[in-house]
Amino acid sequence: MWQLLLSTSVLYFFCNTEGDNDLWGHLQFGRDLLAAGTIPRLDSYSYTAAGHPWMNHEWLSQVVMAALYNQAGSGGLLMVKFALATLAFLFLFADVRQRTDSPHVRGTIGLLVIAVFSRGLAPRPQVFTYCFVTLTLLLLGVYSRGRTAVLWCFPAIFLLWANFHGGFVLGLGILALFAAADLLAGARRALGPWLALAASAVAVTITPYGLQLLGYIVNELQRPHPITEWQPAAIETAQFAFFFLLILFCVTIVFTPDWRRDGWRVLLALGVGLLALRHQRHTPVFALCAAAPLTSQLHEAARRLVPRLPHFGPASRRILAVAFAGLALLQLGLLGKRFGESGLSIVYDPSEYPVAAVRALGEAGFQGNLAVPLDWGEYVLWFLAPQVKVSLDGRFATLFPEAVVEDNFNFFAGGHGWQRLIEAYPTQAALLPASRPSPLRSLSDWRLAYRDSVAEVYVRSSEVDNLGLGALPLAVPEVESRAAVFP
Repeated sequence: MWQLLLSTSVLYFFCNTEGDNDLWGHLQFGRDLLAAGTIPRLDSYSYTAAGHPWMNHEWLSQVVMAALYNQAGSGGLLMVKFALATLAFLFLFADVRQRTDSPHVRGTIGLLVIAVFSRGLAPRPQVFTYCFVTLTLLLLGVYSRGRTAVLWCFPAIFLLWANFHGGFVLGLGILALFAAADLLAGARRALGPWLALAASAVAVTITPYGLQLLGYIVNELQRPHPITEWQPAAIETAQFAFFFLLILFCVTIVFTPDWRRDGWRVLLALGVGLLALRHQRHTPVFALCAAAPLTSQLHEAARRLVPRLPHFGPASRRILAVAFAGLALLQLGLLGKRFGESGLSIVYDPSEYPVAAVRALGEAGFQGNLAVPLDWGEYVLWFLAPQVKVSLDGRFATLFPEAVVEDNFNFFAGGHGWQRLIEAYPTQAALLPASRPSPLRSLSDWRLAYRDSVAEVYVRSSEVDNLGLGALPLAVPEVESRAAVFP
């Protein structure tokens, strides 16, 4: 019963076909990396940070994603995302199975983890980090059961991880916490984890950026990020599963059966939970880190409390079985409907992107510097680079100075100093969301060149003819409401 529900939940939640606004950029950068055969150190895609050092810590992920897309299209990306997410869940569940023989505890933990974990499962480099995190936790569990040789897998793991995604710093933190706990526990083999940690720390410097990568990550974690995924987790429907998992974990800590074995895992989960409260992008990682210790806690709580509670009778168990089967069938039905509409392709909502405006700019042969909101930057690059350079895109802290980010956000919000983006940088045109007010519309030396229900294009009056925008259709075409197939 639980196996059926967990299997269909994995399929339903992990096979989400919605694209992410950074996907266009990851594929663009990966495609250019494959074509050039070298890793660019300086920016050539923007005009506000042109020539600035670019710390592309996701370069290997982008190469893999671009190669997959070239060979198998967006359907290939979806299948690999699903495979990596499922592999991460299997690594995690192997640890869960070691801690309880109760299908109810396993099933409860599995469903909660799937619900929280799935919120981070867009086709992005973070998926590789999720897989590496669960593999690290699994191998440390294997080591704790006496198979000490697995420690020497870690240098190779971290060598790959550091080139796939900057989340490797979490892995180093996990390994360091485990090594400290192993030492405090007085284990005879306590030196092994420290040697593995030292070797792994050396391995993460074997990237195109060397030690500079560590400095960048420390700086990124400290600087402000005015984007949704870096904002605090809010008590809302989308975050309900996370808050329930966090509260359940905290309430059952008192039932931790073996603090010598699991104390470090409890501290790890609490630490990541605090990070998740501050930055909602960490909520999937909390689910991965909390699963194993929470399993032990729930198992112990059930052992102590369930004998005192009334048991389900045969009729109640049959009702539950029917309910579980019905839910499993519903998930399969919804999954079939999803694939029927998307055709096993990545899709996106065209009302959230400047689809028609970018098409019009491309057909007009526009070449120049275009101010764009953060969420539209990499969409524009995919269709219009290298002829068009943008003011900001999803590379964010890996490239753009804080002043550039602030100026871009102020411009599109119409906040104090909004005009700096068009005065301090060589901005020639601006792609504005039609739904947001902008003081740019009131300036006499800027002209409306294009408009639809999603986006508007404004251009400096003196640049209209030079940029080839004089013939743009000033019209309001209908924007499709149904999902559009990537790209």
